Amino acid sequence: MPRQPKPYLRKQTNSWYCSIGGRQISLGKEQEAAFEKFYELMGDREQIASELCTLYELSQAYLDWCESNRSPATYNLHLHYLKSFIGATGRRMRPSQLRVHHVVKWHEGLGVGSTTQGNAVSIVQRMLNWAVEQEYLKRNPIKGMRKPKQLRREVFYTREQWKEIRKHATGEFCDLLDFLYLTGCRPLEARTIEARHLHDDLVIFPTNEAKGEREARVIYLVPPAKSILDRLAKQQPDGVLFRNSRGRPWTKDAIKCRLTRISSKVGFRVIAYGARHSWATHALSEGGVDPISVAHLMGHRDTTMVSRVYSHLSRNTHFLREQARRAVSQAQDLEADTSNS
Repeated sequence: MPRQPKPYLRKQTNSWYCSIGGRQISLGKEQEAAFEKFYELMGDREQIASELCTLYELSQAYLDWCESNRSPATYNLHLHYLKSFIGATGRRMRPSQLRVHHVVKWHEGLGVGSTTQGNAVSIVQRMLNWAVEQEYLKRNPIKGMRKPKQLRREVFYTREQWKEIRKHATGEFCDLLDFLYLTGCRPLEARTIEARHLHDDLVIFPTNEAKGEREARVIYLVPPAKSILDRLAKQQPDGVLFRNSRGRPWTKDAIKCRLTRISSKVGFRVIAYGARHSWATHALSEGGVDPISVAHLMGHRDTTMVSRVYSHLSRNTHFLREQARRAVSQAQDLEADTSNS
C-alpha cells in the first residue's frame, strides 16, 4: 500500500514541504499554516494541479497554443513579453506563489511607457486566463489586477496640417500616406495589402488575415485610393504593394522613422495612426457620416471606439456651432408641427 503524503520539515531551508506525484510543494515556514495548506491541497485535487506546474511550464504550453492558433505577429509579441516575465519571476515560481507585486515590479522595470506596460500585463493575464480555461489552473492568481493606464492617442490633423505633412513626404512614401488618409484603414492593413486582396473597388482580407480573425475585413476604396492600388498592383503582382525606393515592404519602424523626420520639419507630432483618426474625425464632423457607418468603414464591430473620436470634435468649434444650430432647428420644426396639428 503506497504511503500517504504528509508535510515534512527541511532543515536546510527551515520550511515545510510535501511530495505529491513526485514533485515537492512548498507549504511555507510556519507549521500550523503549512498543515492547513496541506489539508486544503489534499481536499482539492484541482489546486494540486496548479501547485505541480510552474509559470514557465504554463508559458511554454500557452506559446505552443498561440503558435498554432494565432498570427505570427501575435505569437512573436507574446513570446517577447512572456520570456521577459519568466526571466523576472524565475522558472521555478508556481502560479500559487505569484502576487500582484511580482507583476508590478516586472512591468515597471521594462523601461517603456504606460501604454506598452499595460499591453505587456494584458499578455500575462491572457496566459493565465487561458490556463484556467484549459484547466491547468483553478483560478487566475492576479485576476482583477489594476493595469497601467492606457494613454489614448489623441492625434489628428486639420486639413491645413495634413497639407504640411504631405508637402514634406517624398518618393514612394507619398502613396502610403495618401492611401491612409483616403481610407482611414489601419497602418498594418495598408502595409500588408497584396494584389490578391483587390476586388474592384474593395480590399478584402479573409478572416484568417483580418484583425481578431472573427470576420473578413473590407476596405472601401474611393477613386483616388483605387487608382493608387491599381497602379501598384501592375508594378507588383506578387507580394505586398506598398514598398520603398529599394523595393522593400514598408515596416513599422521604417514608417516611424520617416514620420519622425517629418515631425521635426512641421513642428508637431506626426504618427501613422493620426491619418486614421483624422479620417474618422473629418467623416463625422465635415462629412456628416453617422457613427455606425464610420465604425464599419474603419473595421470596428461596434461604435465604442468611434465614440471616443468625438473627443476630437470638441476642438472643432465650427462643427459644434453647426450641431447647436441643427438642434434648435429640429426643435423648432417639431414645435411647429405640433402647433399645426
